[in-house]
Amino acid sequence: MNNLTKEQRRKNMQAVKSYGSKIEVALAKALYAKGYRYRKNDKTVFGKPDLTFKKYKIAIFVDSEFWHGKDWEIRKYDHKTNQEFWFNKIERNIQRDKEVEIELKNQGWRVLRFWGKQIQKDLSSCVKKIEDEIEGARVIFTEKILFKTIGDKQFKIRLIEPDCNKEAILTHYLHNIENEASKSYKKGAISFTKEILEYKYPEKEITLKVAEEALQYRIFKEFDVPFPAPLKPKFQFIDLFAGIGGFRLAMQNLGGKCVYTSEWDEKAKQTYKANFGEVPFGDITKESTKSYIPDKFDILCAGFPCQAFSIAGKRGGFEDTRGTLFFDVAEIIKRKQPKAIFLENVKGLRNHNRGNTFNTILNVLRNDLGYFVPEPQIINAKDFGVPQNRERIFIVGFHRDTGITEFEYPKPVNKKVSFKDVKEKNIVPTKYYLSTVYLNTLEKHKERHESKGNGFGFEIILDTGIANAVVCGGMGRERNLVYDHRITDFTPTTNIKGKVNRQGIRKMTPREWARLQGFPDEFIIPVADASAYKQFGNTVAVPAIQATAKQILKTLLNAKK
Repeated sequence: MNNLTKEQRRKNMQAVKSYGSKIEVALAKALYAKGYRYRKNDKTVFGKPDLTFKKYKIAIFVDSEFWHGKDWEIRKYDHKTNQEFWFNKIERNIQRDKEVEIELKNQGWRVLRFWGKQIQKDLSSCVKKIEDEIEGARVIFTEKILFKTIGDKQFKIRLIEPDCNKEAILTHYLHNIENEASKSYKKGAISFTKEILEYKYPEKEITLKVAEEALQYRIFKEFDVPFPAPLKPKFQFIDLFAGIGGFRLAMQNLGGKCVYTSEWDEKAKQTYKANFGEVPFGDITKESTKSYIPDKFDILCAGFPCQAFSIAGKRGGFEDTRGTLFFDVAEIIKRKQPKAIFLENVKGLRNHNRGNTFNTILNVLRNDLGYFVPEPQIINAKDFGVPQNRERIFIVGFHRDTGITEFEYPKPVNKKVSFKDVKEKNIVPTKYYLSTVYLNTLEKHKERHESKGNGFGFEIILDTGIANAVVCGGMGRERNLVYDHRITDFTPTTNIKGKVNRQGIRKMTPREWARLQGFPDEFIIPVADASAYKQFGNTVAVPAIQATAKQILKTLLNAKK
C-alpha cells in the first residue's frame, strides 16, 4: 500500500468490512441458538456496538487484532512500510475505543470486548461470559434508585449505628468512580450496595458480585446538585472539618476535585449533601474514619477548632498535641504528605494559651513534619468583596519536595461593599423582626455595659455599613441587627412577648448571613433557621479562602517550571 495514492488507499479501506465478519457472525449465531435476541450494529447506541442487548444495556464489540491494535506497544513495529500512516490510523482507533467505552459506561451500559482470535479459539467461553453478564443484569433492574432517598424512611438500613459511614463511603465512591481515589471506597461501597439491594429486592438473591455489577450499571441515580465537581479537575484536595463546604466551594471554583471530606455535625452534613451530593465522613479522630482517606491528593484543607495543648516547655512537639484535633490533622499530613496544606482558625489562635498553642502548631508543621510554613497571616473577609468584618488566621505550608521557600498571601481587592449589597430584595417575613419586649431587654443590657465602660451589646448595621463577624452564640445575631421599614403586617407569626417593634429593627436572615460569607444564592439551605445561623456562623468566608488558594496553586505551578 506504500505506493498507492491517497484516493486509492481510501477506496481500499472502504472495501474492508467494518461489520458482519465471519467471527462476529459465529458469535451471533451461537447466542441466537441459545435463545438470546439482540440487535446488530444499532445506530441508536453510541459507538454502534456489534451486538446490543438493550433490555439489559449490554454492548458487545468484536475487535480485529489488526485494526484495534492488540498488544500495540509490542506489535506496532511489525508494520514495515508506511509506518506513519498505520501508527496514526490504529492509534486513532485505540483512542476511539476508549472514548466509546467511557461514554457507554457513563450512560449506564455494560461493555464487553472480544478479540477475534479469542472467539475463534474458545467460542463457548465467550458465550458463557456474555450469558453471565446477562444473568447478572436480570437480577438487577431496569429501575434506578434515586440516591437522594438513601437514608430516608423507606431505607432504614442501619444508618443510625454509631460511627456509621456507609452513606459517606457510597457517595465518595460514586463521585470518584473515574479516578484512583475510588479504590479507597470500592469495597465498602459494594457492601453497602448489597445491603440496599437486599432491602429493596428481598425476593432476590443479591451477592457481592451482583452488587458490584449494579454499581457498574450505575444503579444509583445521583440527584442534581447546585455545585457538582468539575469534569476535568486541575488538582485534588481533601476537606477536613468541612462544615457546610466553604473550603470546597472555593477550591471547586478554582478547578479542584474533592476526594475526601469529613464533618461530624449531622445538620451540617445534611446541608453539605444537598449542595454537593456527597455525605461527609464522621469523627476524624477515629482510625476507622481516617482509613478511607486516599493517597496522592495535592492539598489538605482544614478549619480545625482551637484547643490548648499539654505542653511542658514553650515549644511543644508532635506528641504534645495528642488528644487534640490538630493532632489528627498533623497525623494525616504525616501519613499522606500532601504538596500543600491550608489551615484556617480564629484570630485569637495567636494569643491562645499565652501563645503556646500557636507556637506548637508552627513547630510541628515546620520542624516535625518538615513543611515550609511562611508567617501565618490574619485575613479579613471585608478585604475580599464581602461586607463583613471577619478576621481569621490562615496558615499555609508546602512540602519540602516542592522546593518552595517563598509565598505571598493575596492582596486585598479594591471593591467597595456594604450591607445593602447583600440585603434581601423582597419583604422579609415578620418572624425576623424583634419584639418590643426583647428589644427593650437588649437596650437595657447595652446600657448596663456602657455604664461600666464596656462596648458589649446589640448593634444595628446601616445599609451603608459593614457587618460584624457572623458567629454562632455570643450575641452574633444581636450584633448584626438591621433597619428594614418595608414591613406592612405587624401580626406576630411566632410566640413572642409583647408586639412586633415599629422601628423596623430585625435580625438578618440566614440568606443574608450566607451572602456575607460569600455563598451564592444557589446554595441550598435545607435546615431550620437555628441550624442555618450556626452553620453560616461556623463556616469560612469563601472569597478570602479562594483568593488564598489561588496563590497556593500559583506558587505550586511556578515551582514546577
